[in-house]
Amino acid sequence: MSNIKTNCKNCTFAKVEDGVQTGCTMNRHLKLGIDGTTEENNFQLGRFCNTYRPNEWLQKLSFEEQLEPESVALKEVRPRLGFFVKFEAGLEFSLQNLDVTLRSISKLSEKASFVVVINDKVEYNEEIWGLFISHFGEMSETKYHLLQTELMSRPNSHLDAAFSHAQNGWIMYVNSGTAVDSDTVDKLDRVINLDMRQIVLVEPVDGFNKMMFPAYLFKFLNGNRTKIFDDKVTDSSSFIEKVRAADKRSEGSSIMTWEEFNAS
Repeated sequence: MSNIKTNCKNCTFAKVEDGVQTGCTMNRHLKLGIDGTTEENNFQLGRFCNTYRPNEWLQKLSFEEQLEPESVALKEVRPRLGFFVKFEAGLEFSLQNLDVTLRSISKLSEKASFVVVINDKVEYNEEIWGLFISHFGEMSETKYHLLQTELMSRPNSHLDAAFSHAQNGWIMYVNSGTAVDSDTVDKLDRVINLDMRQIVLVEPVDGFNKMMFPAYLFKFLNGNRTKIFDDKVTDSSSFIEKVRAADKRSEGSSIMTWEEFNAS
């Protein structure tokens, strides 16, 4: 996305005076930078703008929405967040720990798009399904899945298997017993859509716990499997190692710690 530029021509939010663009009602040019102007005297933004909206978009809004189109556009780009939850079977409070995590996810300010519980002990399946129904209901907007991993031997293969149940948006991996802050989606929205930070990873705090990343990146890097790039170069490292290596090669960091994320 850092190589994709946006031409503001015919954008609903462009401020134009006497045929010359002078600003943006959403102030996107201040965050994305102006990389020149077009022949039509519109801004050429230095990065991709996810709130570019043509005038036709405005005409399709209701009267009330047309009064605050900026709010509508920001709502449209609000991130979706799903979860991989690693169930720690065999502990004294295994199910109670999972209950803590699922309860916290169910109370997010914006509903989680999906939850995948990763379990390697089949004898817990019935209780786990009971917790799903208890916290999300039988007809839920949040899709939930139970992934059995007892026969998986390849390192980190449970992540790749869980990804088959993922949806577009962002993914957060948590260990059962971890409570997810109710404003996590709000903070993520602020970081990527208001502060316009280019982040691709929020670092885990212990193993994979609380690792957060966009689904498209996991797919592009082929997860923890070998990635073959266009130049035939292969990379057999884990997903997180691929991300960290790419970040070191970049001019600016696209990785945040949780301390930075919470303080943003």
